[in-house]
Amino acid sequence: MYIQTLSAFALTSMFLILYSPFAARLGLLDRPGARKIHAGHIPLIGGVSIYCTLLVLLPAFTTLDSSLLWYLCASGLLVLFGVLDDRKSISIKVRVLVEIIAGLMMVYGAGLWVFDLGNLLGFREFYMPLWLSLPFTIIAVFGITNAWNMIDGMDGLAGILTLISLGSYYFLTYGSGSNSVLPSLMLGATAAFLLFNVSNNRLIPKVFLGDAGSKLIGFTLVWLLIDCTQGGSLTRQHLPATLALFIVAVPLIDMVATTIRRGRKGLPPFAPDRTHVHYILERAGLNQQEILFMVGSAAIVVNLSGILLYHLGAADWILFALFWGFTLFHFATIEHAWKLSRWLHRKIG
Repeated sequence: MYIQTLSAFALTSMFLILYSPFAARLGLLDRPGARKIHAGHIPLIGGVSIYCTLLVLLPAFTTLDSSLLWYLCASGLLVLFGVLDDRKSISIKVRVLVEIIAGLMMVYGAGLWVFDLGNLLGFREFYMPLWLSLPFTIIAVFGITNAWNMIDGMDGLAGILTLISLGSYYFLTYGSGSNSVLPSLMLGATAAFLLFNVSNNRLIPKVFLGDAGSKLIGFTLVWLLIDCTQGGSLTRQHLPATLALFIVAVPLIDMVATTIRRGRKGLPPFAPDRTHVHYILERAGLNQQEILFMVGSAAIVVNLSGILLYHLGAADWILFALFWGFTLFHFATIEHAWKLSRWLHRKIG
């Protein structure tokens, strides 16, 4: 693992340094605006750099079986259209279609789909027939991929949450006789991106993930989680599907909460706004370091809770109930923070 992770860290760092000067020529710059208050024009090359690292190192460290080849094709499709979206926004219909195609490549190409949900309600194991598992898998791919895309709104946030999720995944699957190359490479590549993303050093150019990067990470996580909960080829392990919810809990819950808040306002689900958890906490008076610490700590607590209960032999329905408990707690806490932020802005204004 260590050689793979360090190699990915070094190669991604090299790509980030090499690609940064060309970002302006390619039109891959994030400019400040109404919702984007960063200083200067920031290269949107994080996703491209991470994907190039995977293209180089995956075949160097492992045999590219059918599953990994399909992963590279599907994730490459998302990166390609993510770059096009970063360069010049493409329509929501095209974005949705591309994500559905990536999901279908996972199902029909790699043979990965969600069919075993476990004993969610405490009565019996729930296995979905193909006609139900196919749309469920596409929704899962679409949801988690976009959850990471939506949470990527503050320096360091997406990177920290990704490292926590990958760390939890690796802890759960390590020692199972699995092929750990993909998560190990993603761990190193994400760590390199995070270093550049939070950089204030002239020698280390500041970069953003862009839609290409956030969707690549989200798609990779959902691929890994479906594989390890449905007995795929990477891990040959069958973890409870409910446990996967804990690994991606914070971005997933935030996406659902944000979608509900937009629905209350009569806005489309993917309408850009500043109602994500990090924006609300910012409006409530927290600075960036405090927000990263709070959201990152919450992710660690949720991940560790799921892992601990799993190792204690907790039933699926207990894990599922606890996840919903965390979800309701998030809704209540963020609703309070939202009201506080509105009160503060009215008072200041």
